[in-house]
Amino acid sequence: MSSNTVVSIDELAKVTTEQLPEAINRAIRAGRPLMIHGSPGTGKSAGALQAAHDQAEMHGLKRVVQLGESTKPEEEYGYFDIRLTNMGPEEFGLPSADLERGIQTRLPVDWYPSTDRDDLPEFGLLVFEEMASVGPAMQAAVYQITHDKRLGDKKMKPGWSIVLTGNLLSDGGVVHKMATPLANRIVHVYAKTDVDSWCRWALTHGIAPEVMGFIRFRPDLLNTFEQHVKNKQTGHAFATERSWEMTSDLIAGGDNSAVLASMVAGTIGAGPAMEFSSFRKVWKEMPNIDQIMMDPNGAPIPERGATAYAVSAALAGRAKPDNFSTILIYAERMPREFMMMIVKDSARRNRDVMSTSAFVKFSSVHSDLIM
Repeated sequence: MSSNTVVSIDELAKVTTEQLPEAINRAIRAGRPLMIHGSPGTGKSAGALQAAHDQAEMHGLKRVVQLGESTKPEEEYGYFDIRLTNMGPEEFGLPSADLERGIQTRLPVDWYPSTDRDDLPEFGLLVFEEMASVGPAMQAAVYQITHDKRLGDKKMKPGWSIVLTGNLLSDGGVVHKMATPLANRIVHVYAKTDVDSWCRWALTHGIAPEVMGFIRFRPDLLNTFEQHVKNKQTGHAFATERSWEMTSDLIAGGDNSAVLASMVAGTIGAGPAMEFSSFRKVWKEMPNIDQIMMDPNGAPIPERGATAYAVSAALAGRAKPDNFSTILIYAERMPREFMMMIVKDSARRNRDVMSTSAFVKFSSVHSDLIM
């Protein structure tokens, strides 16, 4: 890097949604609290929950439990999601009179995993949500837990870790700058929107193929929050990774009624909803996938880009070791961009296809693309 190159430290500190669990797990291993900054809907909470499942597996625990769900603490990993904007500083420890000693103590809240709590798991993750949206008094209340792992005279169980999340100062909402002493004791990362990362996640989380196909076709519509704020657009809805997941749930019935169209527009915004509706019509008119599977050599190849994205997503969604050779026959007839999209998305969804002889042969022929 040349000496006159200027690089934003925030840019260097950015991670994709797919990378967030690794960042959290590394912070846990290092014994350091982590702050995840990011715009709404970028998967901050989902990344923390995935990290909790990773930690549970690492410790040989049977399940992840939220507050109030614990029944066998010795077999569980705790995941307590604390919404700071719903709390006041006094809730971090109400005054309590110790009449025997003649002193005032603090009565900890129910979610605090102190060492004397046998009813809570020995391992867990405290996630303080919306940290950037609370004022100095609440930040000070969080400070002692984050820095000292104490609340009053109560020590936190050593197996518990802390993650904080919050929106960006540029997001246009109510955001407070973090106090410098607190900020300097925390590892900071910034969640960023990344189409490839989100599509890999979507392939293993039941997202509708037409949603994935559309995002591949119109990647700039995966997250429109910045544009929504910048242009001061009216309405409450805008597209984010989270709202596309909600859209996938809404269209699960398969119909395309006027009510559904209104609900989708109220989830991802009017502009993206109109384009997605047009794409769904293409999706329904695309070549029959069963026909492709029956006759991969003779089935028609899409001429329109939107249709090609739709077909590619649908084939990747069906890929299994026993049909992958058939899918590859058709894929190799498509333009190289879509051929590789089918192969890579198929492998991400079902890694077993990479063990097939068809994949090995394909890799040897197209080694320049696979590398």
